[in-house]
Amino acid sequence: MIKGVRGLADKEFKYTYSAPSAEEKKEILKIQRQYLSKEEDEEDEKFIQLKKLDNAVKVPAKVVASIMGAVGFCCFGFGMAMSLEWQMLLWGALLGIVGLILMAFAYPVFNKILSSRKKKYSRQILELSQSLLKNKEEDNVSLDIKQTPKEE
Repeated sequence: MIKGVRGLADKEFKYTYSAPSAEEKKEILKIQRQYLSKEEDEEDEKFIQLKKLDNAVKVPAKVVASIMGAVGFCCFGFGMAMSLEWQMLLWGALLGIVGLILMAFAYPVFNKILSSRKKKYSRQILELSQSLLKNKEEDNVSLDIKQTPKEE
């Protein structure tokens, strides 16, 4: 909010600005939602659903690949420690190889899970995104304003 005070005696203008706090923003958004039309509210719900579907595709692949990589890294490190510190060369080398294999397959497993989830959810995501884009195109009204050159 900008508040202005014009002093008559000193002829100067002073203003102060304060942004709404986080609690005030929540309250403002709550009030604003009450006045949104049903179409806008449905559009917001569709956008939230689209985000959830996108996360349903990406998150499981990231989680599985991250766990595989982390476990592989730990196995590799523990295998090296077994070989170098505890003189268990055979078992350390085997555990290190298992760790390397896990790390090497983390990315292909990520791609496999991602492609299968994309295939599963692609129809829903495409339909939802097309409906959202169609609504946005209807909202955007183009104005053709032609400027004529000034005659001198």
